Amino acid sequence: MTKEFNTASLPKATLHEHIEGTVTPEMAAKLAQRHHITLPDNFVMAEGQYDKNDFPNGRYAYDESDFWAFISTYDNVADMMRTPQDYYDVTKDYLSKNAAEGGVYAELILSPAHMAVEVNPETGKSELSAPRYHAMMEAISKAAEEVKEETGLETRFIATGVRNLGAENVKQVAEFIRDNPHPLVTGFGIAGNERAGKFDDFAEALSIARSAGLKLALHAGEICGPDSIKDAVRLGASRIGHGVSAPQDTAVMKELAEKNIMVEVCPTSNRILVTDLKGDLANHPARRLYDAGVRISLNPDDAGIFGTHTGKEHRISAEKFGFTKAEMLDITLCAVENSFADVKTRKQIKENIYKKMTAEDRREMKDLADKAKNPYLKKRLETRAAESEKVAKKLEIQKRRAKTMKTMKASRFALLAQKTTGR
Repeated sequence: MTKEFNTASLPKATLHEHIEGTVTPEMAAKLAQRHHITLPDNFVMAEGQYDKNDFPNGRYAYDESDFWAFISTYDNVADMMRTPQDYYDVTKDYLSKNAAEGGVYAELILSPAHMAVEVNPETGKSELSAPRYHAMMEAISKAAEEVKEETGLETRFIATGVRNLGAENVKQVAEFIRDNPHPLVTGFGIAGNERAGKFDDFAEALSIARSAGLKLALHAGEICGPDSIKDAVRLGASRIGHGVSAPQDTAVMKELAEKNIMVEVCPTSNRILVTDLKGDLANHPARRLYDAGVRISLNPDDAGIFGTHTGKEHRISAEKFGFTKAEMLDITLCAVENSFADVKTRKQIKENIYKKMTAEDRREMKDLADKAKNPYLKKRLETRAAESEKVAKKLEIQKRRAKTMKTMKASRFALLAQKTTGR
């Protein structure tokens, strides 16, 4: 029997969230008012048509069973993000909520094809604009830095190409990001319709991104089979977005586990968009992935569009997949380790997580390691147990030293008082 625990108190790391997809109906209404946009009829549900406990920021009214209805909603929302102020407000809103849910680290996916395109007045053609991009990034970075100062949440960004716009477009995006580096943009991805071309079509773009020092997080195995994941790994992916089809091929599962390649699991998004799941998370492979030693993270994908958030995805995962507290802690630690932050930042966040673990948490981690059957999972959990004990001992030594120093200081004050009284 799985021991019940409160997922709200857990530290959380998000690696898969599209910035345009974070826009809640509440935020969409503000953007529409700002830009004098008339929203489509029935764009959002009226109060009373949805559960406000599950959708505290409102709910879009699209048909979840219709993929193109989702795309239409996403495009309508993205079209409302037009200025640096828009991107600042959206980023600040999402990251603040993420931090309030226990977020310690977040990566947001940025699409230059959405945020940095403008019409060239000389040619009349739409093209990527460096000044526009830098203005947007300045606003986004400002929001991220403010949230970090207020809450401690670390944030990085992944630039992505949209594969259904074609290989040449994705190549141009990769070149653009290479030529316009930003310290918080640490990764490159390919998103969009997975059936729009093979990964080999985008090999040149991925090579350009890697040469610029960017790590790769590629959407694969969401609506296509495991061969899509194989190709993504072959071309250098450090993380796989969605990866739902991975369990269809045991060799793919083994390779992911062996190479520490993470699958960015998005439960709510997968339930809605992956037809193979038939709208039921009981069919989701998250548990099989984890038990096979594959590193996974838990993500909203499009928090605003899907009416979810990081905290909700963790609660769902504990309820539907039966993850224990120790397993959830391992999942968050995996997300931090497989993040695209620098080594120093990853190390510090990991240590902070270990510091918050109780003696019972450490015992559960050790028990989990002892019971693990998969060799990759067992080795990882044994490392977790050892590292958490090491941090606990370090904290205990620091506490003893602090107590000793306090005692010595008190003694010095007492002695000084005696001498003063004696005079």
